[in-house]
Amino acid sequence: MSLTSLRLASVRSLTGLALTAVVAVSGLARAQNPAEATVPRSVMSEAMRVCAGYIGEAAPEDLQIVGSEKEAYVRQFSQGDLVYINRGRDANLQTGAEYQIVRNIGPVYDLADRRRKLGTLVQELGVLRITEVRDTSATGEITLICTGTVNLGDALIPYERRPVPTVRPYRPLSVVGAPTGRATGQILAGQLSREQLVRNDVVYINLGADNGLKVGDYLTVYRPLASDTVSRFRDDKIGQRRNDGFTSDRFRTRDNSSLAASQKGYPQVAERTPRSELPRTLVGEIVIIRTEANTAVGVLTRTTREAVIGDRVELQ
Repeated sequence: MSLTSLRLASVRSLTGLALTAVVAVSGLARAQNPAEATVPRSVMSEAMRVCAGYIGEAAPEDLQIVGSEKEAYVRQFSQGDLVYINRGRDANLQTGAEYQIVRNIGPVYDLADRRRKLGTLVQELGVLRITEVRDTSATGEITLICTGTVNLGDALIPYERRPVPTVRPYRPLSVVGAPTGRATGQILAGQLSREQLVRNDVVYINLGADNGLKVGDYLTVYRPLASDTVSRFRDDKIGQRRNDGFTSDRFRTRDNSSLAASQKGYPQVAERTPRSELPRTLVGEIVIIRTEANTAVGVLTRTTREAVIGDRVELQ
């Protein structure tokens, strides 16, 4: 074989390898691009949904966990434990039936009107499967446990598998997006009393089915421009100290401080241009996973900063 033929063969081989690499890289890029994913992805797992909790009607407490094989030395129970129930065939319990374990925490009132009761906060603790039924009692196994433990006296309600919304195609959040004019409300609370909220956290809001919300709806989370997220905590002021525009008594430099200079004109400018006329501060986005009459449960799918209790929400 001549030298020219060898060179041509080498060039063809290298060209083929290069094309193969390009095809492989482009395929990998398509696989990693969420916008091109063809398989719908749920916003949360079924186990997370079961543990979300809600604000609504108090859960009935006629069916309760009243004992356990371990109660002589353990009063809190977890996954895999056998517990005893106060009803049996007299309440039509059947072997293999599944129940949610719940606990009524207490009443919840609207942040905007403390006299308006929105419902009872119901904590969802896990799932139980009936393993044996007797005339007036039954035995069940805890098959799923949420954060925390199950206690004697916790209630049981029939387990319902509800639809979980899928993640919608990606779209950028508009930092200066104008209001939609649709229903607005506030974040009432976070799951397990969380106050600083981030992506994938469960939140409860004071809008519900009566306001037109349904599972799968998206809401924008925002706060008014220049509003302070937290000003008091248990009667203690925790905001940054301000004394004539200075953050410290030690380094007071009178009018030479850049901070003092920036604060001087703020009242006049704010008066001439109300903050309500400027773009609001974007915080994130919520998707609704459950609705009650006056409230709803949602998951933070995206955040630009930490969300807090009291942040505003608006239906997209």
